[in-house]
Amino acid sequence: MRSVLLPVDGSKHAFAATLYVIEFAKLHGPLEVHVVNVEPAPVAWQTHGMEEEAIQGHLTARAHIALKPVLNALNEAGIGHKTYVQQGDIAEIVVGLAEELGCDSIVMGTRGLGGLAALALGSVTRKVLHLATKPVVCVKAEND
Repeated sequence: MRSVLLPVDGSKHAFAATLYVIEFAKLHGPLEVHVVNVEPAPVAWQTHGMEEEAIQGHLTARAHIALKPVLNALNEAGIGHKTYVQQGDIAEIVVGLAEELGCDSIVMGTRGLGGLAALALGSVTRKVLHLATKPVVCVKAEND
């Protein structure tokens, strides 16, 4: 059975990648889908005075908000999945988790910024493409 890592961040692009995975499964058969949300590690000034438990609770709540529509869509399509919530550098965790889980590919949404915007803002997708040793399918939402 094919295994796919599906990173999600709550964006319409991540949801478009989810729909791509669902259609792929309909056309090509069952998939093992690993859905991951990676929250950036908090910066000290953002969490000054907060207890570690409160910080983790906030990050977990944000992750569940991002995961909910994706998991609902996968459930409605009858596609089994496992979920992961991690914290740190998004691209490094996505690539590392895909390797660790033995995924055949990574399917992820992308905003599709080009030129100066991508250089100025950086790009998680670009970094994943650079680090990955397996195929990465980049899906852009329509009507952007």
